[in-house]
Amino acid sequence: MSHMSTRLASLVIDARDPATCAQFWYIMLGGTATPQRSGSHRLVAPDLGGCGIDLVFAPAHRGKAVKNRIHLDLATESPHEYQVLTSLAADVGAREVNVGQGPGVPWTVFRDPEGNEFCILEPGDLYHHTGPLAAIVVDCAEPAALAAFWTTATGWPLLHAEENSAALRAGQESGPWLEFLRVPEAKRGPNRIRFDLAATEGEQDTARLLDLGAVRTEEALADPEGNEFRLLPAHVHS
Repeated sequence: MSHMSTRLASLVIDARDPATCAQFWYIMLGGTATPQRSGSHRLVAPDLGGCGIDLVFAPAHRGKAVKNRIHLDLATESPHEYQVLTSLAADVGAREVNVGQGPGVPWTVFRDPEGNEFCILEPGDLYHHTGPLAAIVVDCAEPAALAAFWTTATGWPLLHAEENSAALRAGQESGPWLEFLRVPEAKRGPNRIRFDLAATEGEQDTARLLDLGAVRTEEALADPEGNEFRLLPAHVHS
């Protein structure tokens, strides 16, 4: 297999009010919130376990209509921190929601001020050294196949794969997970949360991703299950 020279650079989140959304996530994750010329707000280098991902809040033309296919899970290190973080989320604009998770699960589901689902997890061994972001979770039809695409695209090793889930991680011991979970619902409409990859070889990198099963879309590219992403020159922030 040819070597990819792409890496995961940013998670892009559509927002009607990018400044407010960036402020919310700055409170939850830390980092430095900076406005961009494009009207986006970038949360630079939040303390995400050294994996080098920024969060970018991009101006959206329409509000959120369906459940996101990508969401964030936040880690806590103790029962006390779990209480504090769930209270904080509600205090700064998140709403607790039921998305069918059922009673007794070891997490609480919220929507951020833009309606984006996220979870705050009770302490657990799997997420002990992640930093505040435990995982970026992707709903999908075929976890192992989609994880195989993204492990090559990001350079993050595949550390776990079974029938209904698969997971990548930049480092063996630290940093957030990139998880793929089997869900029955099909994708509906463009994703409001998507990845930006940084590329060093431009068209060659694009060709390699297309060989792996990516497709060209009107906007940019999409993975084999239709999740939109962009390939940007490694030195460009937009």
